Amino acid sequence: MSAENNPQEEDDKKEDGGVEDDLKKALESIHDELDDMECYHGNMLEEDMKAAVQRDGDFLLRTKMMPDGSKRILLTVKFKGEILDIRLRAKSIANSDPPKYLFSFDNKTMRTAIKDIMDKHRMNTPVLWRKESVMLLNLVARSSWELKKDHLTLEKKIGEGAFGEVHSGKLKYRFPEGPRTINVAVKVIKRSANNEKATTELQKEGALMRRFKHENVVKMYGMVFERDSIMVVMELVNGGGLNDYVKKNKVSPDEKSQYALDIANGLSYIHSLHCIHRDIACRNCLLDVKGKGNKIAKVSDFGLTRQTEMHRVTTDEKIPIRWIAPEVLRTYEYTRAADIYAYAILVWEIFSNGAMPFENMTNAQIKEGIKDTAFRPIFPSGTPADIMDTIGPCWDSEPAARPELKEVIKKLWKYNRRSNGNDIDTGCEASNPPDGGLPRAGNRARSNESKKTDRRSKKIKSKEKNNTMKSTKK
Repeated sequence: MSAENNPQEEDDKKEDGGVEDDLKKALESIHDELDDMECYHGNMLEEDMKAAVQRDGDFLLRTKMMPDGSKRILLTVKFKGEILDIRLRAKSIANSDPPKYLFSFDNKTMRTAIKDIMDKHRMNTPVLWRKESVMLLNLVARSSWELKKDHLTLEKKIGEGAFGEVHSGKLKYRFPEGPRTINVAVKVIKRSANNEKATTELQKEGALMRRFKHENVVKMYGMVFERDSIMVVMELVNGGGLNDYVKKNKVSPDEKSQYALDIANGLSYIHSLHCIHRDIACRNCLLDVKGKGNKIAKVSDFGLTRQTEMHRVTTDEKIPIRWIAPEVLRTYEYTRAADIYAYAILVWEIFSNGAMPFENMTNAQIKEGIKDTAFRPIFPSGTPADIMDTIGPCWDSEPAARPELKEVIKKLWKYNRRSNGNDIDTGCEASNPPDGGLPRAGNRARSNESKKTDRRSKKIKSKEKNNTMKSTKK
């Protein structure tokens, strides 16, 4: 049972009189002190909190944002198998200048410093709660991903959205071999009453990202919980967006196929953790430039990612229509198969030099069009037949007919080996990709789905041409 839902709270308000006003002012005075305490976890997710306090006597401090935008400091403790959230109270000390406050969790043990209260309770004095004596036995310290603000330096702004910004910066980070300073990208969102949903979504995004550890997935180092903001700290990928790169540079088919393989590897890894990305597109992939000009494509932007095998889309959700699989519009159910369909559109983007899918068509026209099994983007001339053979089945109208990404990876790996001269074409199968490696693909035989792609060409081009002519007349 949570003390947050306890009727005793109303009694406490009556007893304390100016609890709300005192606490609001007092929080400003103790923020730095809280930030230095190992048991303080900031505005952590409820799921993280529940996972942190496992045994009776486990405890931590955290902040909770209320619907009206106010904040509460809570002592969270496991007691008799239940999780209690006991609220910090504050009373101003009369005639103190500058203002000073007495803090307490039970109106009995009172101190001017939070650390002193916690030390007192940890030694031998229980917290009194509803006539129970609650012992604080096991301090739950911050995890390695809960970063300290003084270890992070924000630099220039490199992007922004509706509720937040992205900055480049530097992070003092402790690696297994020792601490060093690294370049990072930092997603920052300001907390307020009107963006609580966006704040929670960013926390959930961070919670998923800290599970991802793969060369083709953008790495998260951790999160910072500030007084009025939350930050997600990620690796700084220095090559920019994949869509911009293929649009602005002359990129060979072999290099493009490598990026397609990289993204397949990253997405397959995400699927292996029972997650679906839900926003796979060229704009949501980044290019990391390594030494000697080597480039690696990475999956990024996990704002829509969910840890589930199937996500039911609600009517008020925004969905990327140009990348959406036909069954999602029909059933409102998003699965890994829908990610694979979107991946096929992404590969088309790469080989079309970053062009917009169905560029001359409206969302309404696309929604209507994808009901037709022949309605798919047309690969430009010069696209290797092996690529079209591999990708064609990925946008089959039937989700069950789409291949798993491991099959796509195998084919792309074989193609890349042959195109790079690593396999002599003797009619024999190329060797299989190494487990856990970065495979390259290929398969010279044309599939039935790829042949369908050729027949779709005239139909789609005709539609796009008609739409272009209409807009020209207007």
